[in-house]
Amino acid sequence: MKNISLRTKTFVLLFFVVLCATVPLIIFYTKAAQGLAALGADPAIETNLAKTIDLAPDQEGKKQAALALKKYRQIGVLKQGIIRQVLVFSVFFFAFTIVVTLTLGFFFTSRITKPLSNLTAAIRRLAGDDAPKKLKDRAGGEIGVLIESFNKMAADLASAREQRAMAERRATWQHVARTIAHEIKNPLTPIRLSTERMYDKFLNASADFPDVIKSTTTTILHEIENLQKLVDSFHKYAKFPDPALRREKIDAILGELVPMLQTTGVDLSLSCTSPLPEVMIDKGQIREAFTNLIKNAIQAIQEKGGLGAVRVVCTREDLKIVISVEDNGAGIQEENMKRLFQPYFTTKKHGSGIGLALTERIINLHGGTIAVRSHAGQGTVFTLNLPLPPETGEYYGKNTGH
Repeated sequence: MKNISLRTKTFVLLFFVVLCATVPLIIFYTKAAQGLAALGADPAIETNLAKTIDLAPDQEGKKQAALALKKYRQIGVLKQGIIRQVLVFSVFFFAFTIVVTLTLGFFFTSRITKPLSNLTAAIRRLAGDDAPKKLKDRAGGEIGVLIESFNKMAADLASAREQRAMAERRATWQHVARTIAHEIKNPLTPIRLSTERMYDKFLNASADFPDVIKSTTTTILHEIENLQKLVDSFHKYAKFPDPALRREKIDAILGELVPMLQTTGVDLSLSCTSPLPEVMIDKGQIREAFTNLIKNAIQAIQEKGGLGAVRVVCTREDLKIVISVEDNGAGIQEENMKRLFQPYFTTKKHGSGIGLALTERIINLHGGTIAVRSHAGQGTVFTLNLPLPPETGEYYGKNTGH
């Protein structure tokens, strides 16, 4: 009953009201017709009318009695026709009443339910973050007041959403500006100190000026290179290309990558169920995503101090490849979890905040998902899901039984 519309409920209610009003009336007329017809089937009445003919004092009386007997017998012959006509009239009356009532009911309920239906649809669009058009108030009365209130609420909500979006954009740009300023400041400081030292040595004509020139220029060039890497990382995120998809094996890519990232003090291991089906990926982008996650895991262990372990596991689950990167490092603070994949967000002293944002973007472009679980001081697990292509034999056999 909850899913039945108000209009349908109104029609059903009207139907039952008409049914309750007309059926007793039809029964009454039918009973009356049957009672009238029963008069023509009483032998006692017919016998008495026949006796009246014999007992009539004159010919006129006999004639009247004979006419009455004839009429009475005609009633008996016509009784079924009378009953049938009453039934036909009753059915016609019932059908006419139903049609008229439902037609009028449709007209009046439409004037009530249509504005409510439009209002309901507008509320659903509003709940779905869509901007509904202003509803026209044609109903009047209480429904008109309701529509007017909704229009005002929708306008206020749209304004609030716009202000929130502006505030979020402002906050994002402020954060980006702070991050860029911080990252640029880091290399600028040694560049400035090196330049001041070189200038001071030059003014004092120091004997070690050539050596100072060599060391300071080396420092300056190194910091300029860091600045260039920073600019490149920002540009790469802003202009990231669409993946060039080809059939590749995830376990083979990880088998090449993991040995290259082995680090002293970290037990880095790889475990993949074999054989894994091929997936449609951009090998370079996926390598970059895995590299970011594994390097982050290694840095989390180094941040915690002491020995640690990073486990990379890949397996198949139904129609997807699942890859997890688990470490027992420093973990992530709960307040940072929501901002983890936000561009330019970082908690590291040296970091652009691009790595995880870029990783999430790569996985999303491949139709996959990425999730993270972490406990501060205990470690972190990143889980990636990459879908199998529909045209693969593995997919076909899984769905058809072949």
